[in-house]
Amino acid sequence: MLLHLLVLAPFVAAILMVATSKEDPKSSSRLAFLFGLAFVGMSVALIAGGNQATEAVEWFRIPGAKGPVYYYLYSHGLGAWMTLLSSGLSLVALITARNTTCKNYRNFAIGIFALMGAMNGTFLAADAVLFFFFFEAMVIPAAILIAGFGGKDRVKAAMTFAIYTLVGSAPMMVALWYVLTKADNSLLLSLALAIQNMDPAVQTSILVCFLLAFMVKTPIFPFHGWQAISYSEAPAPLSAILTGAMSKAGVFGFIAWILPIFPLSMTAVSTMMWLGLVTAVYGALMALRAKDAKKLLAFSSMGHLGLAVAGVFSLSEAMLPAVLVLLVAHGLSAGAQFLLMGIGERMTGTRELDKLGGLARKTPVFGTLFGFVAVMALAVPGTAGFVGEFTVLLSLWDMGPLPALVAGLTIILSAAYMLRFVQKVIFGEQKCEVTGTQMTALEGSSIGIMAALLLVFGMHPAFITNALHLFDEQAVEQMAKLSGNAQQIEETAENEAVPAAEAAASAEDENIASVAQPMTEEDFRQLDSNLAANGFSEEERASLIKQLREMDVDTAAASEAAVEGGNN
Repeated sequence: MLLHLLVLAPFVAAILMVATSKEDPKSSSRLAFLFGLAFVGMSVALIAGGNQATEAVEWFRIPGAKGPVYYYLYSHGLGAWMTLLSSGLSLVALITARNTTCKNYRNFAIGIFALMGAMNGTFLAADAVLFFFFFEAMVIPAAILIAGFGGKDRVKAAMTFAIYTLVGSAPMMVALWYVLTKADNSLLLSLALAIQNMDPAVQTSILVCFLLAFMVKTPIFPFHGWQAISYSEAPAPLSAILTGAMSKAGVFGFIAWILPIFPLSMTAVSTMMWLGLVTAVYGALMALRAKDAKKLLAFSSMGHLGLAVAGVFSLSEAMLPAVLVLLVAHGLSAGAQFLLMGIGERMTGTRELDKLGGLARKTPVFGTLFGFVAVMALAVPGTAGFVGEFTVLLSLWDMGPLPALVAGLTIILSAAYMLRFVQKVIFGEQKCEVTGTQMTALEGSSIGIMAALLLVFGMHPAFITNALHLFDEQAVEQMAKLSGNAQQIEETAENEAVPAAEAAASAEDENIASVAQPMTEEDFRQLDSNLAANGFSEEERASLIKQLREMDVDTAAASEAAVEGGNN
């Protein structure tokens, strides 16, 4: 029930917001805050409740596909924490937006709730088509909000954002449809089995289509052209959501839909790792020379997400907890910085760094909070950012010293541009007057809670990592039960009145010689890497591989016996 509420209730909240007064932003904001608090509470309960799943309900059938599409939601640690980022940042955005978009607060809140529902659906969907539906649905409310509440180039920014993300996902839609023509259904297990049986060239083509969609959404260089203009022209509360939660959909896709499904070659792994590192360096260099504060934060976000993608494709045993901590830390710190910069722009009327300065003297509370959040973003020891970045560095060291050194360079560059950012905004000579609405107590306290969480998670990252169990036995069993092949075998055995064991033995005797393909040592090494990337412990991996080796021996013996029997 909780999963259904987190996905569907935000859309209901958006509909209910229509009933509020367009001319009375205070009444609209009170209802929006109430809904936002409820969704944050649900997200916390989701994390505390561990892995959860709904019943898989047949939704519809795609022409040409072998099996149905299911409405099936599943929550693991990664998806649950991303849902909390989505709900939490949306609540704080609704709080700060009251003094920024009060001319039409109701419509802004409607868009935020619709975006929240789409993001939650993306992070909780266990069916590939359902995931893709929400993955694309996020674009619509985000683009409308940019066009309706953004800066002077808001229409251009909205069009660029929509075109990049929709066109980038088009190849994935075609590839997914092709896979569904081969798979029993659109659940992860069936997709993995179908892709494993495809020609390697076809596997590579489908992999590229999936990767492209996730690289655009993250974004990864050179598919980043939409990000700077979209983040800078969007209203600051929306920018906080885009960078803190929505951008995580790409990294989430790499972990939840690429690693478990595709047999990745070392070439593909190395290429993606280096693309992530190039993105991290490029983002840091662009942030270092940026003159617009929101563009600086946009490129900073790009750099940190590039580092996260590089960590994902290190495929080390420590990768998953490291990347999760890094994503949560980045979501909180980047979101808080965008919100604070929005307040700064509201007070001064500008976001150009050369026209800012001295805000610490004029607004000491704002300056203190701004500097504190910036220090949190620097990933100093004791913060969640430090835990995430340091463990990602250790993961990259497993790929060699050079990737780790490049990642270390990006961290040094991030310190350089962040210190420059702080100096330009709150220190130095005051170059502009504070004429707009200053930061309210509610805004300051909500952003302060985000900063405090960075310290709490830095001191005790187990709050985040203890939730990591991507796919438990019950989820795998449920996906297996929905396999069309298993059901068909059982029905055939019953209809023909043949005992199941006898039918299986007969089929094995006739076909085992033609289908038996023992795994090579390279296959076992690749399997071990994939299992490690998906959170399996060393003991679990060793036990599973031992069982597979024994099965290989038994299969080879049965194959030889079948061949000898046929010859006799």
